[in-house]
Amino acid sequence: MTFTYFLYKAIGAFLTLPGVFVTGALLGGLFFYRKSERKGVSPSSFAFFFAFFLYVFSIPLTARFFLIPLEEPYPLEINGAEGRAPVVLVPAGGIWSADESDTVFTMSPETLQRFVAGASVARKLGAPLLYSGGYPEKAAGGRIEEMVRRTAEKIGFSGELLVEGQSRTTWENFLFSSEIIRERGFDEVILVTSGFHLRRSMNSAARFLGSIPVRALSSGRLEGAGRINATDLLPSAAGLRNTSLALRELAGILAYELFGTLKGL
Repeated sequence: MTFTYFLYKAIGAFLTLPGVFVTGALLGGLFFYRKSERKGVSPSSFAFFFAFFLYVFSIPLTARFFLIPLEEPYPLEINGAEGRAPVVLVPAGGIWSADESDTVFTMSPETLQRFVAGASVARKLGAPLLYSGGYPEKAAGGRIEEMVRRTAEKIGFSGELLVEGQSRTTWENFLFSSEIIRERGFDEVILVTSGFHLRRSMNSAARFLGSIPVRALSSGRLEGAGRINATDLLPSAAGLRNTSLALRELAGILAYELFGTLKGL
């Protein structure tokens, strides 16, 4: 990486979101510092601390720090297992209304990535694909099923497709899907979801699926395992988003652990 390229990236990073907030806060801190200083928390101190924390949470290096423990343990490929009747389970990661009348729905990019990965492994194993996730506030189960089957047709998946269209959270994904899995007599689950979401999903699978073996498959990772370079120290929208997703996931893991303990699960 040349210094010119790094300088170009640095200028862009600090003049666009979210880096522009760092720039603005730093300039505001310098302004208040030169203007006056008062006892206690001064405007300049606040601005500098704001800039520091925003910078730290906006750089890819911080995102890597939180995401690697969540994503690294799980594989991106999976092999078949003879003698089992598996089902591929794909929990949703978001559903969007595609029109103003709320009659047509579409998978978010994250859900679509999971679904495509799930369809691929289901095709490879000759296993049914179980989609789990709904939008009860707007979409009845029939609308969700139509969305899932339409998407399956678009990506060329013609295998057996099962749809659970009522769940809203990871907890409900496994609560409702476990009923289908037991009813159908599947003796193995291939769990396909985003790499950062697998730890919480595997914890939930252990709670609701009991002795049924579960194998994890990452549909993709937010952070790679390559070397750290200078641009990993520049604030970016992706860095802020990825750090936010990782912190949300860690909070979710903690909340589910607490909730599970209180529920006695």
